[in-house]
Amino acid sequence: MKVAIVGATGLVGRNIIKESEKLLPRETEYHLFASSKSAGKSLTINNKDVIVEELNTRNIGEYDIALFSAGGDRSKEFAEQFISQGAYVVDNSSAFRMLEDVPLVVYGINENEITTTTKLIANPNCTTMGLVMALKPLHNEFNLHTITPVAYQAVSGSGTEAVKSLRNEESLDSESLLKIEETFYPKPIARNVIPLAGNLTENDYSDEEMKIVYESRKILNIPELIVEPSNARVGVVTGHGVFCSAVFEKEIDTKKAIQVLNNFAGVEYWSETLATPLDAENNDNVLVSRLRRGLSSKKIINFWCVSDNLLKGAALNAVQIARYLVGK
Repeated sequence: MKVAIVGATGLVGRNIIKESEKLLPRETEYHLFASSKSAGKSLTINNKDVIVEELNTRNIGEYDIALFSAGGDRSKEFAEQFISQGAYVVDNSSAFRMLEDVPLVVYGINENEITTTTKLIANPNCTTMGLVMALKPLHNEFNLHTITPVAYQAVSGSGTEAVKSLRNEESLDSESLLKIEETFYPKPIARNVIPLAGNLTENDYSDEEMKIVYESRKILNIPELIVEPSNARVGVVTGHGVFCSAVFEKEIDTKKAIQVLNNFAGVEYWSETLATPLDAENNDNVLVSRLRRGLSSKKIINFWCVSDNLLKGAALNAVQIARYLVGK
């Protein structure tokens, strides 16, 4: 089997390599692609050194699967070229997520939407990914109607430069931090919370917030789901957390809710301690804690969930999809 990893030198790309080593057959032949800036570098996969190639039309050959994590523009430009050569494309960008004929797949929830004719598969937004993993078993049991998620997004969701900016800011004293001008975000993120993640749209919600709206409806197959989202960026390297208030059609039994969460592959409920971004880092599972029934209605559940945005939120899910394709 031949697998192409596009955007191999980025944060998600490097995690795709690690997850591929764990989940895909050892005999897999890998081809790595990145920008001209990274071409010629060598990365190790399964103890073999693989040279990174520049992503261009001349270098694209025949592959069984291509895992894309190089941004929407490159996905739009090159995905079809890989597909035309016979590859399945699993894309991490937002370029194709809301196209009707492109399945938006979270492995463990809706991978069966991938058919024998599906060649392009979209990976959801990393915040939405962790949230829907927690919501799916609850929806199966109680029938979901409304969610009000408040997301706290780590800086690695913005890429390598955002992480570098945080590291630089962390070394400054408070006075210097307030005066610093060269920051990745509009304000310093170290020791701080910025009450906006992403870019504002015409309706005054950010594009990150609207991704939760549209993507959760599509993944959970609840077109009428009511979503009232808010997002913030926090001074954490890895691990997106979400407080969510969810309204269901049935009255909630909290013991049953915790049971269905623990029985759902890829989710852990933590009852003895609080799950934090540090706990989620390098953890394949979505961690849920602080689940309690609503104060105003027996049909409401309030809970906290957190997950590694570079793993289940991106790389792990993409490679889980690839492994699923191998078995088809």
